[in-house]
Amino acid sequence: MDYPNSSLPITNMEFLKKLIPHREPMILVDTLRYHDANSLVSSFLIPQQCLFVKENKFSEAGILEHMAQSAALHTGYSGYLNKKATREGYIGAIKKAEIRQLPQVGDTLRTEVHISYSAMEMILVRLESKVGDVNIASAEMSTILKPLES
Repeated sequence: MDYPNSSLPITNMEFLKKLIPHREPMILVDTLRYHDANSLVSSFLIPQQCLFVKENKFSEAGILEHMAQSAALHTGYSGYLNKKATREGYIGAIKKAEIRQLPQVGDTLRTEVHISYSAMEMILVRLESKVGDVNIASAEMSTILKPLES
């Protein structure tokens, strides 16, 4: 996975697609803003033509999927930095999800990922999503990485 300049932010969609297993029309991240070993900040400019938009609002399911993709982006970019292949993963559980407000078409949804726990193939993350300075959603998710094929 060759990318000549991985300085942040990263907005190159071809590169971002290499970091997550998702494909159109399900890609709900368009910028990797910050990354370290235990956290990441991503964003997504909500387009009109999105599966999760209804009556100009981005749905609850869209917010949760964006959060999950942000967690996957952390795993993918960490793997890229360590010269490892992108791993497919699954949401194991969502708990303490709270959606306070639905963003609208044209809003940029910004999500902070914080790794709370990581062992073997399971990762527990805390997620906060904002539009501007307004915290619109939060959740805790556990994700499970698909085993590597031998």
